[in-house]
Amino acid sequence: MNSVQTLDSAALRRHLASSGHDALVREVEKAAAKSGAPFLAANAPLAEARVRWSQGFDALTRVAGLDAALASAKSGADHAFDASAFSRLKAERDALRRAIKTGTIWDDAAVS
Repeated sequence: MNSVQTLDSAALRRHLASSGHDALVREVEKAAAKSGAPFLAANAPLAEARVRWSQGFDALTRVAGLDAALASAKSGADHAFDASAFSRLKAERDALRRAIKTGTIWDDAAVS
């Protein structure tokens, strides 16, 4: 018997929303649609869809964290401001945003 597993996107979305991740899920969906995310393909194997969805979720979570760190540094909340660290964080955030926007985030080399 050939049992094909499929990703239950609706159930996953409900679970993440009930866990407080609804806004981030919406961001993942928007970024995925703009960047041609492989997990959106109807014929994507379940394992591949899960890996790629997690990859997108992790990337947007990282962008959100970098945004928060940069905002904190700009506001002076972090009294130990380090200009070189700020520049590195900004460069990482900007590169990640470009990768999401252009779809290069889905390149095989980007998968970890």
